[in-house]
Amino acid sequence: MGGAVSAVLMRVQLGWCLVPLVLSGCVIGENAVVSPEPEPEPKVPTGLVLEPALGTLVAGDPSAISLRVAGTYDEADRALSVQILANPEDLSSWLTIATTRATTPTNGAFGFSIDVRPIATEAEAGRWPRGGVLRLRVVDEAGRALPHDASTPDDTVIVVANPAALPAGWTYLTEKTPGSIAETLEYYAAIDAPPTLDAFMARYGFPGEETTALYYNVGDLGIGREMHCRATATPAGGLACYVRNFGTFGGNRDEAIALTVAGGIPLATVAMVYTPPIDAPNAVSFIVYGPDNALVNEAQLDTTGNNKSIPQNCLNCHGGRSRYDAATNAVLGARFLPFDPASFAYPVRSDLTLLAQEEKLRRLNRLVGNAAPTAGVREMIEGMFPVNNTPYNPAFVPPGWSATRADARAYSDVIAPYCRSCHVSFANGPADPLAFPTAESVRSRATAVMARLCGAGPLGMPAAEQTTRAFFGSPARAVMLQWLGQPGACAPITSPAPPP
Repeated sequence: MGGAVSAVLMRVQLGWCLVPLVLSGCVIGENAVVSPEPEPEPKVPTGLVLEPALGTLVAGDPSAISLRVAGTYDEADRALSVQILANPEDLSSWLTIATTRATTPTNGAFGFSIDVRPIATEAEAGRWPRGGVLRLRVVDEAGRALPHDASTPDDTVIVVANPAALPAGWTYLTEKTPGSIAETLEYYAAIDAPPTLDAFMARYGFPGEETTALYYNVGDLGIGREMHCRATATPAGGLACYVRNFGTFGGNRDEAIALTVAGGIPLATVAMVYTPPIDAPNAVSFIVYGPDNALVNEAQLDTTGNNKSIPQNCLNCHGGRSRYDAATNAVLGARFLPFDPASFAYPVRSDLTLLAQEEKLRRLNRLVGNAAPTAGVREMIEGMFPVNNTPYNPAFVPPGWSATRADARAYSDVIAPYCRSCHVSFANGPADPLAFPTAESVRSRATAVMARLCGAGPLGMPAAEQTTRAFFGSPARAVMLQWLGQPGACAPITSPAPPP
């Protein structure tokens, strides 16, 4: 009996010891081992660059510009080096131009700030050429570059841009080869173009059950527009539109908007018709009328007039893979484009603001959505104006561009304002890489993309003069170069080369 009691006592003791054994290394006999507490991981100091932000636009002569560089660091009184890329073509050519220290207590960290001159002498002008971009970063004593976005700690290079004038060597709307007036006359005969705007309106039922909107086209033309569209009964399932244009190319926006609101004699009127099926020759046709509403044989769409040919100048945007067959006088592969409210400016009159015209723009896009759109056009329309009639979504980013914040920013800051209005018309299905359906479709051709955006021409991108002017006056180059990790200052040649 004594042995049984001893066994019970031992079991109780062991059972009592089981829980502490797990938690603190309970000692049972002389051979028990106590686990030491793990050493805490050493804290790695971190910081954040708050100024300048990626894509900051800095006007003026780069040789006279002083930049404020500021941010926070987790440890006080540590040396922080401000570095710039000394050679824009060499992404490893980092050069320290100033040193500062984080000394000001700021929300649990320490603030730093310093004013720097990226260019101190004439010999250093290549670091930041006029009209180009500058890359900079802040590096701590351990050689770690500080991020400029807390959510993307590996994104440490900040690119700022100096606004640039239009490139001197580019031509506009010449992706499609210009034609002749004789070709235009043959084309008009092939599509049976009505000789006057009144005849066009009568043929396609204007005025009638149409949708009308007034706006200024900031994105690609820079003129005021009075748009009229309606579905057609003859041909069934078709679409007819005409747009009266007001102002002058390269002119004043407010004056163009005022002329649009007042009406009167337009600069020109452009008409488009969709006649199903979409794969038939001249399924989409183009007609231009002059200020007197009579048919005209040329249409200048910018200040240069590099391509005034009808329909070839229209095809530069209305169908990425469209073409004009001069032998048969036929347009092949053309498309209507979506109406992008974000690329328009609106009159201040209460009935003509964006909010007041939102439903009209939704209806115009529905008409385009019923006119055999490409996959890219449909995705854009449904993204901006969801099918459940929820309000217009100006921040729409396609799923293919939503994987990371950097991808989404590249889309919102570059693709949406300067590329998509034309590129969504590429028609070889949702996988057509030139429709830019995904971030990877652009990233995989990074070198070619930047060559078109920053090259000497003559075929640069954007392909339209107004869009190019806006692009080089924006932060888009800085955002795109950093996102794609491409070298170069992207400073356009803004004066013609001297004669040999």
